[in-house]
Amino acid sequence: MSDSQTLVVKLGTSVLTGGSRRLNRAHIVELVRQCAQLHAAGHRIVIVTSGAIAAGREHLGYPELPATIASKQLLAAVGQSRLIQLWEQLFSIYGIHVGQMLLTRADMEDRERFLNARDTLRALLDNNIVPVINENDAVATAEIKVGDNDNLSALAAILAGADKLLLLTDQKGLYTADPRSNPQAELIKDVYGIDDALRAIAGDSVSGLGTGGMSTKLQAADVACRAGIDTIIA
Repeated sequence: MSDSQTLVVKLGTSVLTGGSRRLNRAHIVELVRQCAQLHAAGHRIVIVTSGAIAAGREHLGYPELPATIASKQLLAAVGQSRLIQLWEQLFSIYGIHVGQMLLTRADMEDRERFLNARDTLRALLDNNIVPVINENDAVATAEIKVGDNDNLSALAAILAGADKLLLLTDQKGLYTADPRSNPQAELIKDVYGIDDALRAIAGDSVSGLGTGGMSTKLQAADVACRAGIDTIIA
């Protein structure tokens, strides 16, 4: 990439934990290093991060909690501060400031809130600050949740006026079948339109500890594509 671009990089729980129950700090260090390189080259970077619940669970010593929305909100409330501290600490190594934005679907559907979120996001970018975005899981209920950070990242890309949306996964990209269970699965290098056949390939897989899977990544790619934003799943 030679010309300066605005890039939204979405990092799901499976990427940040490496499939474990805790944040993989060595992996996150490398992700930040690569983002810092892009930032130094003049690109504007937006991070959409999952991992608040995983960070909260780790910080509290993996408590046995009921599988309820309230439990997830508790873990997110504890973990979000730990998560943003980690991003702040690692980006500071490269002299880069970060700014936290916690969003819900209501911020996207209400016109005034949408414009406020857009203006804040673009002000951060204009001042060479890396926005770090997550869903506000500590307060979001089913009615106001986006539901997964794949779709949140597509909405963030629209807010930012992004050139590209990068959906990073624990796989190499979109396959003809789930490569974890089908060794014959082949990588699909280019997609020029999302149809029912492609949605059927993606299925309803969910990745590890997160709320998304390849199906939600296709949804996000579709939303971004309609806004003229190229999407890379890798």
